[in-house]
Amino acid sequence: MEYINAAFARMNLYQISNFFLYGVDGNADNAIPYSDALRKGCDPIYRRLDIMYPDITERDKAAADLSLAFAVYENVYMQLGMKAGARLIQQLLLDDDRHCAENTNDKP
Repeated sequence: MEYINAAFARMNLYQISNFFLYGVDGNADNAIPYSDALRKGCDPIYRRLDIMYPDITERDKAAADLSLAFAVYENVYMQLGMKAGARLIQQLLLDDDRHCAENTNDKP
């Protein structure tokens, strides 16, 4: 049963999400805290908005429009992710049920 514990020890959300999103293995050692990832991802667009909209009111409106667009994307992809997760769970449960039924039918 040690191999099961080893498999669970290797499970990593960062690697799984990279695999599903990009089709490549992720490297858990490269995982950074969420707050750092958000800052690193947001800084370039806010610098661009600062250049494009020197007027703070216009910059705030542009940032609000951008935030709304991202919120919609986040909502849609969150729902798609939840559906994908539910389908995976369904497959796991159905396969487990099928496996149990096959093993039960094999016994005299």
